[in-house]
Amino acid sequence: MNRFDIFFSRELDKRAKEDLKRELPTFETIDSLHIKNKGKSYINFSSNDYLGLSNNANLKIKGEEFLRQYGTGSGASRLITSNASYYGKIEEKLANFLGTEAALIFPSGWQANVGVVASLIENFPKPVWVFTDKLNHASLHYGCKAGQVKQIRFSHNDLDHLQTRLKKIEGEKGSRIILTETIFSMDGDVCDLKRLRSVADQFNAFLFLDDAHATGIFGSKGEGLAPAFADLTMGTFSKAWGSFGAYIAGSRDLCEWLVNFCSAFIHTTALPAAVIGSIEAALELMPSLTNQRAFLVKQSEKVRKQLESLGYQCGQSISHIIPIIVGSPIKAQLMANALKEKNIWITPIRPPTVPFHGSRLRLTLSAGHREDEIEYLLKSFHSIDLISIH
Repeated sequence: MNRFDIFFSRELDKRAKEDLKRELPTFETIDSLHIKNKGKSYINFSSNDYLGLSNNANLKIKGEEFLRQYGTGSGASRLITSNASYYGKIEEKLANFLGTEAALIFPSGWQANVGVVASLIENFPKPVWVFTDKLNHASLHYGCKAGQVKQIRFSHNDLDHLQTRLKKIEGEKGSRIILTETIFSMDGDVCDLKRLRSVADQFNAFLFLDDAHATGIFGSKGEGLAPAFADLTMGTFSKAWGSFGAYIAGSRDLCEWLVNFCSAFIHTTALPAAVIGSIEAALELMPSLTNQRAFLVKQSEKVRKQLESLGYQCGQSISHIIPIIVGSPIKAQLMANALKEKNIWITPIRPPTVPFHGSRLRLTLSAGHREDEIEYLLKSFHSIDLISIH
């Protein structure tokens, strides 16, 4: 105990009374999409492992090869002594895969978003005007806080509203940055990226796109949605790629500039070699996973349609992320508990992660789910007693 614990305890009690207190559940991993909690097995429909690669043999073998050859830790930042030769080779392959001039690997998506956004705000010609979608990931909002700029928020995926906001400062000096996502992490929807690019060009705005939930899934070979439209793409290896870490992709000058000006890159330890090995294996596999991507798209469409036919609200999702919006955090938890009785794990998402009346079950599908498991999921939703949950 210390003299500050009274504050921590009071805040936790407040969260508990609002049914918003978070607890860390303990899991044992059976495989990519099957878990155990308190001795009971579940089909995992809350994972971001969208292609089921986290237990892929190729990733394990290449990760182990790198581990044995280079050791467990990198020992320093890349600008000190840890820019191993494999980094440049993999970043060059990654850029070729994405169709960009260059790419730069970061330790995590959160760190990339916060650090890069802050660096852009701090260094672009002043004043810097930052336009952000209201439902952007928390890391993008924190990047604005770190850059000490007030966000100009526009309604979710509303490009008319964005244009209106940009027009208000037309003719003003300074820099304009637009921050948004391709596939939104809590809603599974996407904005009109072609028109967004046109809006950015109209107002000479720098377009930063978070492609974390699209990379690996969308594009002819899994390159994602952002590279064809963005000035800067942020993507992650921790979701469809089955590994860990993130990347920034864009022009060669942009990536070189980040090496010189982005504190989040400069002052952090490089990723362990085993992680880089698994990233390289995933990169080699990605173009060959056409059937898996097609299966995921087909199954996602089927699940959305059937859930909506049962009266569930799935928002504007067009992807493998399917929100089942119920409003009340209590109702979300009750629905999650009802599904757990059927050996299905879907985590309820509650405020402050989502808006106050936007509590939901965030259902995520993977190419690793079998068709019979998806059918069982739908039957389980069909049999939930919604009257008792209300």
